[in-house]
Amino acid sequence: MSIKLNENQLIAVHLLASGHKSCEVAKKLNIRKETLSRWRQVSHFEKAVNDTTEIILSEIIDTHKNILILSQQMILEALKDENLDIMKKANIALRFVSFMRGKDDLSDKSSKRLSAYKFDRFYPKIY
Repeated sequence: MSIKLNENQLIAVHLLASGHKSCEVAKKLNIRKETLSRWRQVSHFEKAVNDTTEIILSEIIDTHKNILILSQQMILEALKDENLDIMKKANIALRFVSFMRGKDDLSDKSSKRLSAYKFDRFYPKIY
């Protein structure tokens, strides 16, 4: 992160990157919306917001992947459990299959979302 940013700007960067609206950020920092708007026009401030957003999205993706892996391991353990009756195992398997049917793999969805973010960042829309 750039050392050119003051403390309020750094806080604003983290709040914006976390998904807070500009009006909320301005209110929390007790600054005018116009001030925040001016900050957003400064290239190193906007770069800091974009870089921080990318870091946050990557961390969220990693967390979701880890939760999915742990969940799948628990399901496998339940299906291998000899003390669990066959009907309960079948119910677990059917629920898992029905949940996953027609859904993109979590990592594919997350990667698409992150790729779209990176694309938009480097090739902004022209209106």
